[in-house]
Amino acid sequence: MARRKRALVVDDNSMNREIIEEVLCDDYEIVMADNGQDAIVLAERYQPRVVLLDVMLPGLDGYDICRLLRSMPGMSRTRIVMVTAKAMPSERAKGFDAGADAYVTKPFDEADLLSAIDTSHEATEAWQMAAG
Repeated sequence: MARRKRALVVDDNSMNREIIEEVLCDDYEIVMADNGQDAIVLAERYQPRVVLLDVMLPGLDGYDICRLLRSMPGMSRTRIVMVTAKAMPSERAKGFDAGADAYVTKPFDEADLLSAIDTSHEATEAWQMAAG
């Protein structure tokens, strides 16, 4: 049996974490953090395929966490999706500048969230095969 894909969900609101977990639990093993420091530790430990990352967090914000994740060995091909209430174009630009692959605003539509995740996996898997 193949190992399940892992998703790291980082949000300081437990209800938001639970909603995302419910959307993804059939396809992913879910690991959760409610702050940036824990997110970094869990990312190192579990090497998730996808990180769903809120922007507004205690301590490190989502942009800083994204930059740190991108600098970690083994995380360059991990899909990072910002999932946040910050919907201004300037905030989206900050997310992409920090290294995010997608940006989904809350409240999100389940199909939009899944699309933001799945699109990247197809591209990531194709890239990994090409890189051999």
